[in-house]
Amino acid sequence: MSDVTKSVDVNVPVSTAYNQWTQFESFPQFMEGVESVTQTDKVHTHWVTSVGGARREFDAEITEQHPDERIAWKSIGGDTSHAGVVTFHRLSADQTRVTVQLVWKPQGLVEKVGSLLNVDDHQVKADTERFKKFIEEQGTATGQYRGEQQAPAEDTTARGGDIVEVLLGQHEEVKRRFAQLQSASGEARAQLFAELADLLHTHETGEQQVVHPVIRQDATGGRQIAADRLEEEQKADRVLAELKALGVGHRHFDAKLDAFHRAVLAHAAAEEEQEFPRLSQLPPHRRQEMAEELRAVQNTSIPQ
Repeated sequence: MSDVTKSVDVNVPVSTAYNQWTQFESFPQFMEGVESVTQTDKVHTHWVTSVGGARREFDAEITEQHPDERIAWKSIGGDTSHAGVVTFHRLSADQTRVTVQLVWKPQGLVEKVGSLLNVDDHQVKADTERFKKFIEEQGTATGQYRGEQQAPAEDTTARGGDIVEVLLGQHEEVKRRFAQLQSASGEARAQLFAELADLLHTHETGEQQVVHPVIRQDATGGRQIAADRLEEEQKADRVLAELKALGVGHRHFDAKLDAFHRAVLAHAAAEEEQEFPRLSQLPPHRRQEMAEELRAVQNTSIPQ
């Protein structure tokens, strides 16, 4: 068996790195030797690879999937034995360590010789470096909407982490949903818009009930900061209601959506610049408590 483990530090948030790895069909864009990966359902993919002239096809099954932490898969049938696991470690708000471990059984003379010469090791190292360049140039996860393939929005708050980490993860999720919405069409676009609206609703509800009250207590301008963010959220709610009234097929929908997207990004940037540093100054146990409070509020505010 060949067993290779490589790590690379990428300059994107952990949720962005993780979300890209859920887009299996993008693998050929940074994995040499992978001709295609087709997502057949929530946990199954079909792979076509070509290494050293040896072309292989096999199906794979996702065996583990923990948002922003770990994803693993293994081959099932086909003409090769293959398994992989990728773990994600948050180094900072904008940097993630991605560790890739691949295990497979070389088939035929070409693959066995390549394994003996450590070609496998060089290949995986090159693939991780290409992934780093790919995701840093993109800045956000790519790919079309695939229904249940992605973790539900509420999973962002269900995992561990303090209040700042949870909110940053939700910001990245909102950005990802906007990117998917812009590239979707038809019924998928309508579904994505509905999910984005629900995500924004639960995110705002948590901030208004858990975050803003704490920010108001900060003597150095906290009351005004919280008031500004609340005003922005109220304006966003009105625009979102207008978008819902128009519907995704309306000729003015895209223009209003673009303006709304810019406003949401500006709002998120203001939170990260003005509120998050204040939250980071709280004791660790209080930041954890706030994360739990946010989770409870958002779980009860998910639209039915």
